Amino acid sequence: MKTLVDSRPSVVALHDTASVALGLAAFGVTLGVTMSALGVGVLPGLIGAGVVYGGSAQLTAVTLVHQGAAFVAVVVSSAIVNARLLLYSASLSQRFRDQPAWFRWLAPQFVIDQTYLLSGARPELDGRAFRRYWGFLGVFILVVWCGSIALGMVAAPVLPDLPHLGFVGTAMFLGLLAPRLTSRPAVTAALTGGLVAAVIGLIRPELGIVCGAIAGVTAGSAARR
Repeated sequence: MKTLVDSRPSVVALHDTASVALGLAAFGVTLGVTMSALGVGVLPGLIGAGVVYGGSAQLTAVTLVHQGAAFVAVVVSSAIVNARLLLYSASLSQRFRDQPAWFRWLAPQFVIDQTYLLSGARPELDGRAFRRYWGFLGVFILVVWCGSIALGMVAAPVLPDLPHLGFVGTAMFLGLLAPRLTSRPAVTAALTGGLVAAVIGLIRPELGIVCGAIAGVTAGSAARR
């Protein structure tokens, strides 16, 4: 019987996107509603969704702009929030190293939490198959992301108060993380990273994710040794 990994990379990418689409869409709707409440137009919001391609960084940017922060402060704060992508990129370097130059320059635009975790579960894909999978995965997730943000911005004026949507992003990441807690280093990294992120986030919210990621990687590596 033909398995999923024997299918075309586009089919595998579509299947993987479907596995995270619900949580991603809920997060996007939440961001869209928030941006609408802050007075961000639909067009700027959608352009930002494609360019920034990261919900936490985009939310940081629009919030600081709304508060009247300087342009440099907005850019630096958003970059700090997205600094965890440096760790993802380092982890993906082996799979990108032997790819064509055009791919190494363009494909990193799609490096986010979902694409990193989903591609990590497909180690059998390499070469041209990985390029096709990564491209389709990035585009499919981008469509879900931008579509959900647009829906949130358009529907915001008629939606009731939904405070529980603020927990959607956390639930989505927990859903991605749970299946991977299959070893002592993984559990150690998750617990350490979550604790450090929570503590640092109370002091400096923009540094919580970055510090948690670094602490989690360090703890996981130590546990493996």
